[in-house]
Amino acid sequence: MKKFSALFIAILLAASFTACQNSSAKPNETSSVSVEASDVSASASNQESDGNALRSLKIGNTTGRYGTAFQMDHTILRYIDYPSASDTALCAQPACNHDSESCTAYIANGYTVSSIAIVDDQTIAFLVNPLSSENGGAIIYLADSSGSNRRKIFQADSGEDIWELCCVDDENLYFSVFVTQPDGSGDRMDLYRVPLDGGDAEQVFPLADQVLGVDGREIVCYEYNFEVPENTQEPEIPEGATQEEIDQLYVQYQSSFVGTHRVYLQNVDTGAERDLETWTSPMGNEGRLQMWQDGALYWCDSQWNQLPDQLHWTSGNGQSSEIAVSWPSDVLTDVQNDPEGNAGVERLEVIVENHALLTVKGPWEEFRRYAVDLSDGSVTEIPLRYQSNGKEKPVAILGQSADSPLVEIETQMEEVTYIQSDGTPTTNGSVINRYALISFVDFFAGNPNYREIQTQYLQSLW
Repeated sequence: MKKFSALFIAILLAASFTACQNSSAKPNETSSVSVEASDVSASASNQESDGNALRSLKIGNTTGRYGTAFQMDHTILRYIDYPSASDTALCAQPACNHDSESCTAYIANGYTVSSIAIVDDQTIAFLVNPLSSENGGAIIYLADSSGSNRRKIFQADSGEDIWELCCVDDENLYFSVFVTQPDGSGDRMDLYRVPLDGGDAEQVFPLADQVLGVDGREIVCYEYNFEVPENTQEPEIPEGATQEEIDQLYVQYQSSFVGTHRVYLQNVDTGAERDLETWTSPMGNEGRLQMWQDGALYWCDSQWNQLPDQLHWTSGNGQSSEIAVSWPSDVLTDVQNDPEGNAGVERLEVIVENHALLTVKGPWEEFRRYAVDLSDGSVTEIPLRYQSNGKEKPVAILGQSADSPLVEIETQMEEVTYIQSDGTPTTNGSVINRYALISFVDFFAGNPNYREIQTQYLQSLW
């Protein structure tokens, strides 16, 4: 659930709301979760019928998770192995320092890795961005799952922004490119594909505001647009008005703006579109929270100082169902009576073990996570939390093995000594992360019975 400040509203008004607005935040690849199919009876429409179905690109699977580690003057590609609860660089050379081009895990200084994902059991893809335009645009690499046999399959022109590695099929990798219009008419996102064995990229079609997932040969997209009624004038701000009073004036002002939303599927072969869900909402509130997983769109209503009374899911072929959510009475009361006026569900996270995980904001000092049982609608708080630079948060779920989620259990800033390429030590501030596996039984029960990942590569410089 997102709330717009008065300043942000003013910025939007300056743009006159003349076109669909693209989301300006890149997807958080590092927090994507690889999950197995839930017990929910929501069947995909095309997944089994098409032998060349699109496959979402995920950062991990049930045996491990890929990632990066930022060192003093380079980046290392690495892998967390769930069975051994340890991480390793993507390099098979004995006694390698992972600090030169001879190492398969090494990414040179001047380049950043913004995405890494599994293509199939033998192959990974990763997106490398040069920090200088002199080195051209973003580069898409493929490599064996061990990191060896790295090969470049595409490089964008300087200044072009590859936004996201979206999906693959048996022949192509699909990715989105953020395009700025030369005539100033607005920015847009386009979907491209490039053969897995390399070659020229082909534009497929313009994308909407967000890619949610894939279904058969279709991309699942979310599109929204807010329109300002004609002859609408901004509110006059009384002299001496407080920020709270100014915010309230803009909330009343924006209530006349109508937002239209739709989730639709678009075929990558024909370009044909078909709507899956459509709805409207007032400006400042998107009206719903949603996510696509295992061939179904899961969604719930999102309103200020309210909690959704139902959780819905719709499969790609249009079949839908819902379940009534039985919130604890004290949680409902807290959210409904929040004096700040912006309590409610902040995020529909993921479906695990036939439970929907939701993050809730209330009058408490911290966010809380609740699990909705999709078989009966019962709600249970999951109290597991971790320290993130002195603040408590629900443990972050980063991946999943066959029976355990991978979670982040601590994030702290520390001074760390690194050995530079010339052999001399240097000390810098570093983000130190601790990760662990925990059984689903302990996770849902709130028992911090962690199996910590033994790590040497999870530090990242800031």
